[in-house]
Amino acid sequence: MLEAVLHSLTAVAVLVIVAGLGWVTARWGWYDDRGRTLLAKLVNCAIPFFLFYSVTSKFTHDQLLELLKMAFLPFLVVAINFAISVVLAKMGVVREEIRGAFIACFTSSTVMFVGVPVTIAMFGAEGIPYLLVYFFANVIFIWTIGLYNIQLDGVRRLGKTRPRLFSRQSFKMFFSPPLLGFLIGMVFVLGALEVPRMVSLSTHMIGQMATPLALVFIGMTVEKVGFKKLLYMPREVWLILVACFVIRPLLMCACMLPFDVEPLMRQVFIIAACLPVSSVIAVMSRRYGADEEYASEAVSMSTIGLIFAAPVWLTLVNFM
Repeated sequence: MLEAVLHSLTAVAVLVIVAGLGWVTARWGWYDDRGRTLLAKLVNCAIPFFLFYSVTSKFTHDQLLELLKMAFLPFLVVAINFAISVVLAKMGVVREEIRGAFIACFTSSTVMFVGVPVTIAMFGAEGIPYLLVYFFANVIFIWTIGLYNIQLDGVRRLGKTRPRLFSRQSFKMFFSPPLLGFLIGMVFVLGALEVPRMVSLSTHMIGQMATPLALVFIGMTVEKVGFKKLLYMPREVWLILVACFVIRPLLMCACMLPFDVEPLMRQVFIIAACLPVSSVIAVMSRRYGADEEYASEAVSMSTIGLIFAAPVWLTLVNFM
């Protein structure tokens, strides 16, 4: 038990130290808005390479097929969580004008941007394949149901044309660079194709930038938002925090109970379920007329909330 607690504390310490570098340097005024944007772009650029290398280097054909047998679990959790958010919205707990953004925030996670560094710190590179399965379920939700509900906010707030659940635009945005990196890697593994050494080394080197830069960016975000905002959040943001750090991980635990899930997969799935709201939701809200301020607050507050929730869940998963 003591060893598990120490391992969790070490993982959390690594996250805090690296993110702390971003916080401290932001306090020193190293970054303006252009600098923050550049760092975020570098992380987003590195992640597809990281995913391609992770899939092709960690899996054999048979291992990938075995993993995909449990791929329904993240989809099940996402579906139940979405249903809960709809019920809350229909009960009148959520303001009408932010209903779509609330539903999208309640269920989406920043699986790559935050999930990768957390998973590597806690479980090492061996945990990344399981994180990718949750990523796949998450990205499908964001670019279909999540996008649709955000667009409905634009209809309610600005009188925009009512959207369709599936459209050319949503299909195009679904195939984002991270997902393409993941899918191309799967093609290589399932087709038993050999990855040229030059490609393998290049994707590995570029992909290694993703984890430290993502943590530095998180530190910068926390410094910009500040902890004081936690005292003045609206009810709908508190509900998002409950979803991220209580409902989702408990749902994942409950959904896995009837199945024989290997320990590492179980642990990674639970941690993936309690990640902060995807930053993409704020960008989509700005673009489609939803409440950008609410979405941005949900993203930033859930990112800060992870600082407090991570030590708890990182410790608990060691006993599951």
